[in-house]
This record gives sequence, structure tokens and C-alpha cells, in this order.
Amino acid sequence: MMKHKPFLLAFAALAFGSAWPISGALAAAQPIFWSALRPADQPKATVPPSGKAVSGPQGETLAWHGEENPIELTGFVLPIDQDGDLVYEFMLVPWAGACSHMPSPPPNQLVRVVPDEPLHLARMYETVTVTGSLRPGLDQAQFFMIDGNRVLTYGYSISHAHVAAATATTDPDLLSLSPFGILPR
Repeated sequence: MMKHKPFLLAFAALAFGSAWPISGALAAAQPIFWSALRPADQPKATVPPSGKAVSGPQGETLAWHGEENPIELTGFVLPIDQDGDLVYEFMLVPWAGACSHMPSPPPNQLVRVVPDEPLHLARMYETVTVTGSLRPGLDQAQFFMIDGNRVLTYGYSISHAHVAAATATTDPDLLSLSPFGILPR
């Protein structure tokens, strides 16, 4: 029995390790586009907003309900809670300048993110990829801009998110615009 003990211990460790759920949001994250967060009949938000008159609330219908599976979404960082270059909480938005220098996207196109560790922000509207469990639910967050406080209604949130610099994306809804106008960067 003694000569088989190391083998049994190694086998038990492997069996226990493979049965243990893989921790962290990086395991099997599903890449999604911004269009997955809104109903199919809701048009893509335009920048600047189209001059068409719309009646009733827009963008409050949440289409994503797969919070049991981690996702991966690329967007721009709009800090909500920051100290110097450290960001403790931010909105992930589909275009640079959203909410501060341009109109806000609809709530179902705003994601409140609390990273698992503070994000070192190199520049405003840095492009990042966020990985974690996306939870639907309308809520509000307040943030400070040079011209005063703003309250945003967002439709989704991700806590304990893994945040990495974005390398590339093919998301047709992700717009890279100058935050100081409508000219592409």
C-alpha cells in the first residue's frame, strides 16, 4: 500500500483539481458585441444622435440575460471613481466622448465596471476589453466632469472584472470618434 500512496495522492489531486470549477472570469469567456445588449429591433445608437423625434423611453429594454456565463466586451473607459491615474470604477461605453463631450448612449449600451484591481488609466477614453459576468439591471451612477456632476442610467454591470488593453475588435458598434467633435480619429 505504501508504494502506491504517491500515485494515489497525485491521482486524487488531479481528480479534485479537474472537478474544481475554473476560477476567474477569463475561463471560457464569450466575446460579445454591443448589439447583443439591445433588442434586435432597436437601431444602433448614432453619434451625434439623429434628429428624428422619438417618443417614450429609449434603450431601457435589456436584451442580455446570460449572467451565468462570463463575457468579453470591448469599449472605452469613462472613469466614475478615480484617484490620479488609478480607476476604481468606470463606465464602459461604445464610443469615445460618450457621456462627457457627446450625448450618452442609451442605458442598454452602458456598462458599469468595477475591476478586480484598480486600472492604471493612460488616457481618457482608453480602449479596453472587459471580462466578467454581465448582470442586467437598470441603475444609476454619478460622476464628475469639468462642467459638473452627471447622473447616468446604465443597464448592465460587471463586478470583479478583468480589464486589459484592447488589441483589436471587429465590433461594428464600437466607434472611435474624437471626443471633441464628430470627426473620426
